[in-house]
Amino acid sequence: MSASNKKQWMYEKLNRLVKLCKSTEPDQPDDKHLFMPTIIDAYDMLNDVKERYDEMSLVEIKQIMLEANKIWKFRKKVYNGDVDWNWESQLDDELNVLIKQGSVIGAIKHYRKECEKESGISPSLRDAKDYVDKLRDVLNNKGATK
Repeated sequence: MSASNKKQWMYEKLNRLVKLCKSTEPDQPDDKHLFMPTIIDAYDMLNDVKERYDEMSLVEIKQIMLEANKIWKFRKKVYNGDVDWNWESQLDDELNVLIKQGSVIGAIKHYRKECEKESGISPSLRDAKDYVDKLRDVLNNKGATK
C-alpha cells in the first residue's frame, strides 16, 4: 500500500469515527460540555492525518490509531445503549474535587477505576495522567487550585 493510500485509508477510518461521535453526542449539552471531549479528540486526529500525515512518525501514527480505537470502543457502547454518556461529566466533577484537594494521584486512580467500571475501557496510566493533567491545567488557568 502506497503512502497516499495509507493516508486515505486512515483518513476514511477517522472520518467514520467522527460520524459515530456525532451520532452519539448528547442532544442536550450539560453545563460543562457543549461538545464531549471525545468528539474534539476525533476531529483533532482527523485533522492531523489530513494536514500532517506525511510529516508524522510511525509512533505518532500508531498513537492516533490506538486513541481512535479507544474512542471507537466507548462510542460504540454509547451507540448500543450500553453506556450513558452522562457519567463523563459527573466524573469530571469528582476529579476536579480531588485535584482541588491536591490529590492528583487520587484523581488518576479514580479516573482509571471509574472508566473501567462505567465503560469497560481501562485507560493506561499515561492516558489517565494526561486526562487529569488537562483538567488540572484548566483549573489552574481559572485560579481554582492550590
